[in-house]
Formats: sequence, structure tokens, C-alpha cells
Amino acid sequence: MPAAHFAGYSLIIFMIGTFASGILFSRISVKHINKNMEKDGVLPPNWDKGIGASVSFYVFAMFFERSRIPTPMFDGRFVAKYARPVDKTIGMIHLISVTGMMLCLCIVSYFS
Repeated sequence: MPAAHFAGYSLIIFMIGTFASGILFSRISVKHINKNMEKDGVLPPNWDKGIGASVSFYVFAMFFERSRIPTPMFDGRFVAKYARPVDKTIGMIHLISVTGMMLCLCIVSYFS
């Protein structure tokens, strides 16, 4: 099997993983983290009106310490504090899927 075909099939698998983990993370983890953040008096991002745009910010804040620095757009200090093991698992699947999808997309576009 040529590399382009393998990358194309992998792209499809990573896309499915990205969308599934993004939906699961926004429905399960973001709601849980936002609820606990509100108990501490920290409001969730007001620019995300339920469309799931904050999923990547939450994933990065869980795994990368530099993303926890408070900014006017997003305060990631409490995300890692309230993340449960299931949230970290779904977040890691999402991070791997997005990275794999971008890598496969680059490979496929290079060969075509």
C-alpha cells in the first residue's frame, strides 16, 4: 500500500476520532469543569456560546502548563485543577487525533 493511501485512510480514522472526542469532551468534561469553576467564582469563557470552540483551550490547559497563564480571553488555571481522569483521557485522545489528522492532511496534500 502506498504511503498516500495509508495516510488517506489514517486521515479518515483521525477525523472520526477528532469529532467524537471533541463532542464527548465538550458534553462531559467542559460542563463539569465549568460547573466547578463557577463555584470558585471564575466564569467560563463568554466567547464560547456552546459551539465547542473552547475545547482546544481546555485540552491545552490540562496538559501544558504554559497554557494555564490567565489571559483576557481564557483563564486556564482552574481547568487542570478540576479535570478528572476521564477528562484527561478524552482530552489526550482529542489531542492525539487532532495532531494525527493534521499530520496525515499534510502528507496527503503533499502526495496529491
